[in-house]
Amino acid sequence: MSPPKAFISHASEDKARFVMSFAQRLRENGIEAWLDRWEIRLGDSLVEKIFEEGIRGADVFVVVLSTISVNKPWVREELDSGVVTRIQKSCRLIPVVIEECEVPQALKHIRWIKIQDLNSYEHEMTEIVREIHGASDKPGIGEKPHYLKQTVVDYLPGLTPLDNRVFRELALLHLESGQLLIRVHPVLDKLKAEGASEIDINESLEVLDRRSHIRAERALGAGIFAARLQMHSLDHFLRSEVPDYEQVFISLISYIVNNSKLANTELHEASKVPVPIINHFLNVLESRGLVSLSKAIGGYVWISDVSPELKRMLR
Repeated sequence: MSPPKAFISHASEDKARFVMSFAQRLRENGIEAWLDRWEIRLGDSLVEKIFEEGIRGADVFVVVLSTISVNKPWVREELDSGVVTRIQKSCRLIPVVIEECEVPQALKHIRWIKIQDLNSYEHEMTEIVREIHGASDKPGIGEKPHYLKQTVVDYLPGLTPLDNRVFRELALLHLESGQLLIRVHPVLDKLKAEGASEIDINESLEVLDRRSHIRAERALGAGIFAARLQMHSLDHFLRSEVPDYEQVFISLISYIVNNSKLANTELHEASKVPVPIINHFLNVLESRGLVSLSKAIGGYVWISDVSPELKRMLR
């Protein structure tokens, strides 16, 4: 790949004090600086060399502005808005101001670079080189935080990814422990380790409570310390997480209808579906008036009555 080419427009009076060393440094930084002193030989046509070889093939047009150059006719009169527009259509235009001077009107809308000290301008040189090479110090876009990568599905539509992630972690703890009341500190610890702030996590807990996705338990002056998942929201989660959710549900209903007085542990042994999910299915059926349940301390649940409507669902 050929190096970028920079045509340097300047006043001859500025050659010795700035332009020659500036062009040399451009070349040292992988830029083909086009300078009349290097390119135009005795007998060459000035117009042809400058316009056909210099400007036409340039990737960047660098105009050096000083108290001398801004008063040159080609800058003051000929470098008008029309010429500037033509240059910008073919290449980048970079004004380099080497001393206090009146920047021509046609260049005032373009961002220029001011050289503060002609004997030491490393910072400005770096910026010019980056511009000509098309490099940028703008930080790249990293990957999304780990705590958001896990949120593949919006279990609770209308809420943020973090809200959904907090609910997901609570639901996973429920499925792991079988407990209805879930302590929130493991969720806090896990998501904080992945980059989420404690303030944002607590805000998500508050939102989940206000939207009736959880029922929060609060300690006096210490915020939410535990949560109970609401059945309708847990159902959204399980429909996304349990493969063949509807078919599993129907299979459990079939087993319940064909076997009376079943307990949740028996359904687990028969179906291999985790007990917390079976308990959720039973609670859904009870909420619809399709079964009657009896519950004991320790999570033991048995079906005390099956409605005729549930039996009809299988016909």
